[in-house]
Amino acid sequence: MNFSIRPSTIALKISAKYALFGFFWILLSDRLLNFLVRDPALNQQIQTYKGWLYVLITAAIIYILVDRYDRNVQKNQNAYRRLLDNIADPIYLADSTGRIIDINEAAAERLGYSRKEILKFAISDIDPDTNEIEWRKTIARTASDQRLIFESRHRRKDGTTYPVEVVTCIFEENGQKFCLGVARDITQRTRTLELMVQHEKMNSLGGMAAGIAHEINNPLAVIMGATQNMRNRILSDSPKNLHIAQECDLDLDKMREYLRKRDIANMLAKISEAGGRASQIVSSMLNFSHNGPRKMHTCNIAKLMDESLELTSSDLRFRNSSRFTQIQISKEYDNAVLPVCCIRSEIQQVLMNLIRNASEAMAEKEYTAGEGPRLDLRIKNSRGGVVLEVENNGPGIPRNRLKKVFEPFYTSKEVGKGTGLGLSISYFIITEQHKGSMTVSSTDGKGAKFTIRLPEDSCECCDV
Repeated sequence: MNFSIRPSTIALKISAKYALFGFFWILLSDRLLNFLVRDPALNQQIQTYKGWLYVLITAAIIYILVDRYDRNVQKNQNAYRRLLDNIADPIYLADSTGRIIDINEAAAERLGYSRKEILKFAISDIDPDTNEIEWRKTIARTASDQRLIFESRHRRKDGTTYPVEVVTCIFEENGQKFCLGVARDITQRTRTLELMVQHEKMNSLGGMAAGIAHEINNPLAVIMGATQNMRNRILSDSPKNLHIAQECDLDLDKMREYLRKRDIANMLAKISEAGGRASQIVSSMLNFSHNGPRKMHTCNIAKLMDESLELTSSDLRFRNSSRFTQIQISKEYDNAVLPVCCIRSEIQQVLMNLIRNASEAMAEKEYTAGEGPRLDLRIKNSRGGVVLEVENNGPGIPRNRLKKVFEPFYTSKEVGKGTGLGLSISYFIITEQHKGSMTVSSTDGKGAKFTIRLPEDSCECCDV
């Protein structure tokens, strides 16, 4: 393939061949005609035919030469097109005004347009961060630095955007400047960075939670210990209680009757129960905040589900989410659930996120009489692993949004109420970190179900 053929060189070759043929035609044909034909009238008539023949022959020669050149040009253009279309990254060629002149197949596929549609666009039509002023700045900076690398966004036909890293260079042709740009999709890189940031935040939160849990443990132990002592000293007939009552001339039966009527014993029982509940929450916080090496451990997934529900319940109650107390929670766990090899804190993070999302979704739905919010938690043994289901009867997810729920930054919540990272991080944890699968199904207006499949335990270490 010869990419070095220049139009000026071809024109020179055609002109030279035409001039050479014309020179020899006139020189030789005139001499031959004068030698063979002596009659002036006949000679003149043949000269006319000879001129016509000359025109026909030269036209044929020019056609052959130009056709050969066109074939070469077409061959080079096809090679150039194949070269561009075989490049995986989108490539754009634009003029100095920002009008798109050419693209490769990758650009059309990535944006969801046809090539014909894109060639009617300007760069600002596919890059929401670019306008006429920004484009001029890009041209000037690229011309100054010879090559420019920057990050931006490109907008697909369906209106969604994705991050790109753009490399541009400037070249001139016939006195006009053109900009060649390669736009690499950096969605995965951005997702990885966001996940790293999120994991750092979770680690920081875990450390803070651990500190709070340890601080709470001490006064909590005092409360529970003192409550138990009070119950023992008031309600039991231990020798020491009887001895002290006798010293004080106190009738224990009458005192207990008074305490019963004032419901003191029940109050003490409630304090003990609340203390036990708080102790469970603290224990769950410590498990969640465990910041050791990210090592897989054998876990009781049913226990992990219960702890996740407990933590989420406490969090939502703390946030005064009164609707959570109205949710009917159903648990359907298989007997002898298979152990699962997992990173405990990460699976707990996923389950808490799903339960919290379900609660928030159901809070937005107006239920009819006789119907109320319902959360179903299921754990089933499956061939080669365990299946977890978190299902709610909230408003559901519209069909056109189902395929986007695991995308980073996608959220249906109001601005400031969600980052759009919760489900994408959960999906990454399940599919990448634990080699499982995570899917969602929904009927609009009737609820949604998230299904997680985790492989059977293959850990060689003990329980956490």
